[in-house]
Amino acid sequence: MSYIIKTMSGTIIKVSEEEYKKIRTYKSGLIHLNSGKSFNASSVDSIIPESDYLIENKGSNIGVLHDGQSVIRKFGVWYINDGSFQIAVDPNYYPEIAQDKVFSPQEYEQYKSLPEEEKMKMLPEKREGGGLKKLIKKYDL
Repeated sequence: MSYIIKTMSGTIIKVSEEEYKKIRTYKSGLIHLNSGKSFNASSVDSIIPESDYLIENKGSNIGVLHDGQSVIRKFGVWYINDGSFQIAVDPNYYPEIAQDKVFSPQEYEQYKSLPEEEKMKMLPEKREGGGLKKLIKKYDL
């Protein structure tokens, strides 16, 4: 089972059950994940099983590049989604950034096994909107 961590800054981090159990033991301090990501325990807003969430794609500011890198858009600029907003994505290297046609995480899962050229053909239309990605509990109406 996977879990979704939402930080107070709005960063979304997907973790395994093993990492979730490790995180639950921390009350404060820096938490280091197997993926190389780190965050402060006090910055965690919520941790919810992935199956309890529906992710709204329309106008989403979180996406996945053709090579699988998670990105987030803030003030019209795409950044590597590591929570720091310090590494802007180069539109010369990633044409989908230049065209503002980034896969949602669900779309990428659907196409990730395709060769790179085929993935590029499957890029979605330019996304409209600009609000933060909403996480909605399935049982909330």
